[in-house]
Amino acid sequence: MIETILFWVLALAAVASALCVVALRNPVNSVMALLAAMLATAGLYALMGATVVALFQVIVYIGAVLVLFLFVVMLLNLKGPASEIPRNPAAVATSAAAVGLTAGMAWLGWRAVNLSIPAVPGGGLRPEPGLASIALELFSRHLLVFELTSVLLLAAAVGAALITRKEKDPS
Repeated sequence: MIETILFWVLALAAVASALCVVALRNPVNSVMALLAAMLATAGLYALMGATVVALFQVIVYIGAVLVLFLFVVMLLNLKGPASEIPRNPAAVATSAAAVGLTAGMAWLGWRAVNLSIPAVPGGGLRPEPGLASIALELFSRHLLVFELTSVLLLAAAVGAALITRKEKDPS
């Protein structure tokens, strides 16, 4: 029951934030909506039991790619429509509801993780793969993909630096 509720909450959060990525006019707000979409996706991975994929989602996509996007947006100094923080009661109520919803999702996630520990047929707990086995798998079978990702991130950083470079005046 809790897993179903958590799935629907995470799925709705992922779809709503993905729509906000496209709909928002301010580029920084779009990047923050992309952050919410990636966090919801990581939550869905964790709910499916793919904790390693969820951790890679957070470390690689949020920790590297999203930060790179944010740096590019900030370096380009794109001006979105200036918005003032609303101080009316509806905005305060919406903010309070968002904080409450986040706390409720965290509590549901904690309950779902604690209640749904997978067991092997013999009755014991299924062992999680250790860090050494994950590193061995990553740096042996998936080494090419790992290196290509680093080259892609380097190319994106060089491209961002070239885009923001100022042209010298020939006169």
